[in-house]
Amino acid sequence: MSLTKKIDPHTIHVSPWTVDLDAITTGNLASFMLESPGVTGNLDKKLFIDANAPTTNYLTGADIIEQTQRLSHLLKTKYGVRENDVVCLWLFNSIYLPLLHYAVLGLGAIVSPANVGYLPNELNHQLTVSQTKIIISEASLVAKAKEATDLSETNVAHIISYDEIMEGLATTTTQQPPLYISLEQAKIKHAYYCFSSGTSGAAKGVITTHYNIASNIIQTKIVTASIYYSDSLFGAVLPMSHIFGLQTFIYSCPYLGNSTIIFRQFNLELVLQKTSELKINFFHIVPPIAVLFAKSPLVDQYPDVKKYIKQFICGAAPLSKTLANAVSSRIGCRIQQAYGLTETSPMTHFFSYDVDAYDLSGVGWLVPGVEARLVDEHGEHVHTFDTPGELVMRGPNIMKGYLRNPQATREAFTDDTFEWFKTGDVAVIKPDGQYQIVDRFKELIKSKGHQVAPAELEAILLTHPDIADAAVTGFNVPDEGTELPRAFIVLKSGAGTGNAANDALAVKQWFDTRVARHKQLWGGIVMLPEVPKSPSGKILRRMLRDRKNDFAHGYTNLKPKL
Repeated sequence: MSLTKKIDPHTIHVSPWTVDLDAITTGNLASFMLESPGVTGNLDKKLFIDANAPTTNYLTGADIIEQTQRLSHLLKTKYGVRENDVVCLWLFNSIYLPLLHYAVLGLGAIVSPANVGYLPNELNHQLTVSQTKIIISEASLVAKAKEATDLSETNVAHIISYDEIMEGLATTTTQQPPLYISLEQAKIKHAYYCFSSGTSGAAKGVITTHYNIASNIIQTKIVTASIYYSDSLFGAVLPMSHIFGLQTFIYSCPYLGNSTIIFRQFNLELVLQKTSELKINFFHIVPPIAVLFAKSPLVDQYPDVKKYIKQFICGAAPLSKTLANAVSSRIGCRIQQAYGLTETSPMTHFFSYDVDAYDLSGVGWLVPGVEARLVDEHGEHVHTFDTPGELVMRGPNIMKGYLRNPQATREAFTDDTFEWFKTGDVAVIKPDGQYQIVDRFKELIKSKGHQVAPAELEAILLTHPDIADAAVTGFNVPDEGTELPRAFIVLKSGAGTGNAANDALAVKQWFDTRVARHKQLWGGIVMLPEVPKSPSGKILRRMLRDRKNDFAHGYTNLKPKL
């Protein structure tokens, strides 16, 4: 099967799966979920289960339908939520969090999820850009929410604690059915304002429509048909404020009728305990969690996890083949990568088309309905396989743009039709249609004319037995007109000699024998207590590049002969 078509001047790559986009007949996402076979066909099945109280605190399909509509009535009558209002959910995971999403959308309002780790100034930025009317917050975060609204004038009318919402739900009996939205309206009606991780500049609000999310649910249904089973028990450890956790646990799992054990937030020991107790067999994770499963001594204290866990799907940031193999060997399970972005709702690539042929270093094949092409750093079209270029895509799950940021929106698409979205990620396409994400264009290190991918060097560093975590950036040397690879490493507890200089130089010597000269750590090694990362697990290389006065062991002003 050819997965490539030539439409001059483009070479366009397509998915090996097919989908009838006309069959995606969503209107309101709330109706789409409450009327889905996964919910209506499982009225007595426990679909959302509290990890801390699995036998007493759960929601069946019938509970989801009824209590969502009661929440909608509560939000409308007590707090005045109306169509097109923005509701910021500043909450940890819970079994009721998906219902809050459905309830807000059911009123025709818009959800803006916020990371519970935000500082007041970060939340203020999101509230201002999104023009949030109501914040529903963890009780412990209400004071910070108030502080955030006091930093500048906002549109916020109410700050409501989660506990107050739950108390109101307990006394509300009237149900409010979802607002009718036509298919054509669903294609343009805003459903979500999720904020991108903001690794460069301030975080941007991504406009996601009802149709965008529904399309990605259908795409997920198609590509997971061979690996999601009706008896799969999912562990929800990712934050549902992030698009990866949001789409997976709030939408795809219940839509497909799968049961999900919901963890308030990720805690390795609790996850291991509950996996052993409840026989959880399926996890979606990010690379930092993979590192823990590969290296934490806690895993050995819960041998039953190796019996029950069958599958990890990793996303949100690159996963090296070395780390993936370490997880697979230690746990005795499958681990594969998927790919997507907040701007793509999120999933665009999945591994399941041909599991036997899947290359663990890649992200698999395009999901149905998505098309892609590559463009090199000079803006020229890439026509050949195994040649890197920026990944550019179009499909029904692509965002409408960035909220109140027309310049960023224009820059995110190839032209004013806003059809082809520029991911900023460098990809390589293999002849069989598989994709490898090399790195981000802006993060490639230009070392004496060579392009060096930080992710490649980080993967090698993580194979060192004493290294717990690592990041690599380019260290700019203006006098030489080049950047030099510089590593930031975190040693495992108790590892090393205790002499930072000796330990760093030993790592550098070990590393430099394993790569070509232009990839060696000419910029030296900086020792850190931890590598800065976003909540989704992306390394915040901008923060590392902006650091001042670091002492880099092994860096000299001698010009390297590259």
